[in-house]
Amino acid sequence: MSPPIEAVLFDYGHTLIYFDERPHSTLVEAYEKVNRLLVATLERAVPAAQVLIEKVSRTVDDEIQRDYAAGRPEEVEIATVYDTALRAIGLELEPELIERVMELEQEGWLQSVHVGPDVFGTLEALRGYGLRLGIVSNAAYLPRLMNGQLAALGLAPYFDAVTFSSEVGVRKPHREIYADALKKLGADPSRTLFVGDRVREDVQGPQALGMRAVLTREWRQEDDPGVADFVIQRMGDLPAVVGRLLPGPRVADTYNEVTSRE
Repeated sequence: MSPPIEAVLFDYGHTLIYFDERPHSTLVEAYEKVNRLLVATLERAVPAAQVLIEKVSRTVDDEIQRDYAAGRPEEVEIATVYDTALRAIGLELEPELIERVMELEQEGWLQSVHVGPDVFGTLEALRGYGLRLGIVSNAAYLPRLMNGQLAALGLAPYFDAVTFSSEVGVRKPHREIYADALKKLGADPSRTLFVGDRVREDVQGPQALGMRAVLTREWRQEDDPGVADFVIQRMGDLPAVVGRLLPGPRVADTYNEVTSRE
């Protein structure tokens, strides 16, 4: 029989948060700020906001997606990707200025990032169980910017540890990224539950280290080939699963019925 859990690790995108389509007005506003910043700093003409969005923002997004699709375990060097895109339109910037461009763009994206409807209630419930909570996410952007996003969304206070691929240099399902999170939490994998929306990264990867895994299908409907320990339809189902994995009497199930393979 498996030991009771003491910690829960979460994926981030399409698990705790979901996204609107690529924002238009807020991204234009962000790149208008970028344009003004570059004009003032470089003291020369700089492409307009719409051109910067097409030649920098979209180019960076496309490059990240190509790199992910290639299946490389290493995370991209996001500043290098921006630098390449900027140089292609004749803009050679100091590293500090490139980081400021990234920061302004992330501010433009923020209004399109939303916390799932059941997330805060679920995190409160898990905290009430005395569990340690963490995040493990494949995210190319700088850890400082990602942590700023967590704070802006009101999620930061709920988590004892956060690990982004941009910090450790490798992506899920590489063992090192999970190991980093477990170390930060001081958690044993056999007593840790992983929750996410992808079978390879959030089920099979954690299980390879000895964690149990929950596949959530709220925002992405990946088919489970029968490997997940639990499958839930929405985040509000999670406390019922967790209650069954705690020491002592099971916590009363006040949530929706869940599908379990344990």
